[in-house]
Amino acid sequence: MKKLILLLLIVIATLNFVYTFGYQGEPMSQFEFLFRTYGSLVLAAFAIILLNKKK
Repeated sequence: MKKLILLLLIVIATLNFVYTFGYQGEPMSQFEFLFRTYGSLVLAAFAIILLNKKK
């Protein structure tokens, strides 16, 4: 069950990262852009590290 949650977290973080660069709405502030990109990268990396430790 924990592996499934970690895989879901990786997928959601990756989709958020890709969505940030394809966003067509009103312009984001620099802080919002950096928070979304680095936040999703950190979450995905954290989940990958935990998933590797689980194996």
